[in-house]
Amino acid sequence: MFQILLIKNDGQKSYDITPLVGSITWDSNLSMMAAMEFDISWTDAKLFPANPCDLGDVVILTKDGEEVHRGVIVTEGRSGRAAIKYTVYDYAWYLGKSKSVYQFNNIPASQAITKILNDFGMLIGHVPEMATPIDEIYLEKSPAEIIEDIYKKHERASGKRYNVEMRQGKIYFEEMKNLVIKGTFKLAENVAPADVLANPLGADRTRTIESMRNRVKILVEHDDKEKTKPKYEIVANVQDEGLIQKYGLLEEVFKIDAEDAAKAREVARILLQRLARIHETNSIKLLGDVAFKAGRLLDVDEPITGMKQRFMITAVKHEVKKQIHTMQLELALPEDVK
Repeated sequence: MFQILLIKNDGQKSYDITPLVGSITWDSNLSMMAAMEFDISWTDAKLFPANPCDLGDVVILTKDGEEVHRGVIVTEGRSGRAAIKYTVYDYAWYLGKSKSVYQFNNIPASQAITKILNDFGMLIGHVPEMATPIDEIYLEKSPAEIIEDIYKKHERASGKRYNVEMRQGKIYFEEMKNLVIKGTFKLAENVAPADVLANPLGADRTRTIESMRNRVKILVEHDDKEKTKPKYEIVANVQDEGLIQKYGLLEEVFKIDAEDAAKAREVARILLQRLARIHETNSIKLLGDVAFKAGRLLDVDEPITGMKQRFMITAVKHEVKKQIHTMQLELALPEDVK
């Protein structure tokens, strides 16, 4: 059963507001911050319970005692006697609302991230070792922007990718490859859990060659002092003959520094591998499982649209109405997620 607990911002009182709540939704995407919305039934009739919610109060959503979302009420919407709507953001919201300045002199990325989080009072669940040196001055950037720039630098240097999210009021950085998920739901307490993919409520799939490139050329620009060489020179040219025959020629040119020319063919090969394929986006609606969040990997076999492979969840919107939980997943091929 879903429950919503309200804790007043002075920490002195708390309320179980579940009986007053109508619908609940919460989102997860590939940003640090997650949002939740709920509405409170309200009337000015006598003897109807007073609404205890106010801006700045803390809200905790649980499912069977397990915490699903924790955050602060930042927006209240009223319209006549209609239900009052509230928007709740987790604590990562604060990282996006401040501006700051930082100078890092060749310290490891994980050390730089930890310093920012500590400076802004964030509780840290896990920050893995990130050895990439950060030698950078950040001016008038939000802590969220700085942290994202730092761990993206480490991603490019290490080839690893990270998912960042809040859980139980703490922030976690975790490698995406470790986050394969399987979901279950129960129609009633006295029945066994079933796979959420066993009965999709709806599915959409789009395939396109709009972004396909089946020939890649690498270009270098020579210094003007090198009189014997042309100003620009193609140093690598790779292509996928099969895809050219099937879809026609789709070419892309990339320029690299002249000193990296020795690596040009390997760079071209990697870029062709990334670009020479059909790109697709997918969405699927399922019965809900609170463990489903953005950044997880999901093995899908959906026969109607033909989805049959491992996808990354790029966004998920959960909805609970009268304790019925559904979720809408946006899916992408892992290699398409930057």
